[in-house]
Amino acid sequence: MGPPSKPPSSGTRNGNPHHPNNAKILVISHSTAWVLSFLVIMTFCLQMVLFIYHDDFLMKMNSLEKEISDEFSGVYNGAANTEQLMRSDSGLVLDRKNTYSMEPIDILKRAGVDTSSGFQRPVTGGEYRAAVKKKNPSLNQDVVLPSVEDIQALYGSEPRIVGLEQCEAFRAAVPPERRLMGPAGLFNSATNLLNKLLKLNCVNRARKQKPEYSRFIPTGMALQVPWGKHNPITWRLHHEAQLGGVVAGQQVPQTDVLPIVMIKDPITWMSSLCRHPYSARFRHRHLCPNLVPDEKDKGKRPGDKTINVIVRFATKHYGSDPLPGPTNKTFVDYDTILDFWSIWYKQYLDADFPRLMIRFEDLLFHAEETITEVCECGGGTMNSVFRYVEDSAKGQKGPHAGSAGFLASLITYGNRTLRMNETLTTHADVEYFRKHVDQDLMNIFSYSSL
Repeated sequence: MGPPSKPPSSGTRNGNPHHPNNAKILVISHSTAWVLSFLVIMTFCLQMVLFIYHDDFLMKMNSLEKEISDEFSGVYNGAANTEQLMRSDSGLVLDRKNTYSMEPIDILKRAGVDTSSGFQRPVTGGEYRAAVKKKNPSLNQDVVLPSVEDIQALYGSEPRIVGLEQCEAFRAAVPPERRLMGPAGLFNSATNLLNKLLKLNCVNRARKQKPEYSRFIPTGMALQVPWGKHNPITWRLHHEAQLGGVVAGQQVPQTDVLPIVMIKDPITWMSSLCRHPYSARFRHRHLCPNLVPDEKDKGKRPGDKTINVIVRFATKHYGSDPLPGPTNKTFVDYDTILDFWSIWYKQYLDADFPRLMIRFEDLLFHAEETITEVCECGGGTMNSVFRYVEDSAKGQKGPHAGSAGFLASLITYGNRTLRMNETLTTHADVEYFRKHVDQDLMNIFSYSSL
């Protein structure tokens, strides 16, 4: 018997390295390696692209998703999202078809508000503090929601926003990382609510990504305009607010700020001012609102002139106009609280620089649409989930004691009878209102007359 035969060598066919099948195996192995290498390189390149353009990609995808959603299904309850801009003497006014249900119960569900324990009606600071001193203080009332018909009779069925035609000019003039938005408005116009809603739902991403800007006002949503939210528009570029004029040791450039001006129905606003007058001083002990004297006003004859109001505005001016008084405070005299409302807001309506004017009532009945428009106008990006402010945005300390929360506001400001018949209660006051309220403001913001 001869020696045993050797097994075939590895990688050969029957021990023959030149067999044709072995060549095929080598070719396939090289091809596979090239393909795998190519895929690895492409994957790496794609990861780098996504890393660099991640935020832009997400923003474009979110924008595309929103457009598709609005086009085919609407934002809420299947309604299509359609809007138009109506031109007025003051610019463009948003007239958007309702995409969210205006039914009060639906609004409260979206806000996550529980109505089972009632609500606290708006009261004066004195009434609130007196109730707190009791062992079982309770200002609660049973919840009776207004009808959507009453709400629409008072304010219409769409939000009203003035100044949208100036958004592009603001964004073009101010680099993205420098853009700020800040509330402005009279006392009791819900400037604190606006600030909280913007901080909860809107962010300036470009600012947040720049360390030199993100260390102060990182979201781009300022507490107030830097010249003071309650001050007249003429204070702009002449005044530095004590709170918000300088942040983290840096003066806030006032031209970098888009003012978001809160306006409120003058009738309900006067009622709020009666409860919380802040820096407005006027006679209102036995009747409020009161625009003209009656038989109980000492020193005045019924129908003689008006019940004037003196308003103390904040100071710390730079420049020469306007000048504070000798005690470093500026006092402005108005014929009535109604004239105070008309003059203050008309100046903002006639402004020659970018600003938005929005209704307080739209933060109750059209919050999602209104905040979205404001956010996008100032170059911000909305968060994916809209968040409401349920409690009073002012808190309950000091002059804010007794302020209304979301539920109380929705009930109070949707009450047509209270607004039309139970606020101005004398014939003389009603007649004065009809003759002296600024009709441009009433018409542009769709506030119904008496």
